[in-house]
Amino acid sequence: MSTPSIRTENLTIRFGGHAAVDGVTCAFRPGELTVIVGPNGAGKTTWFNLVSGQLKPTEGRIFKG
Repeated sequence: MSTPSIRTENLTIRFGGHAAVDGVTCAFRPGELTVIVGPNGAGKTTWFNLVSGQLKPTEGRIFKG
C-alpha cells in the first residue's frame, strides 16, 4: 500500500460554538478513488477548504505529501 498523499488527524473547525468539521481523521492515497458524500450542511466544502489551505483548523493536523 502506498503512502498517503493527504492525511488528516482529528481535523476540527468551529465557527462560534458550532463545529462545522469535528474530529475527522482520514487518508487519501495516489491511484485510489475516494468519494465524500453527505447531506447539505454536513461540512464537505468546509473540509475541502481546510485541506486546500483556504481555512485554518481550530484543532487537528493536515499532512501533505
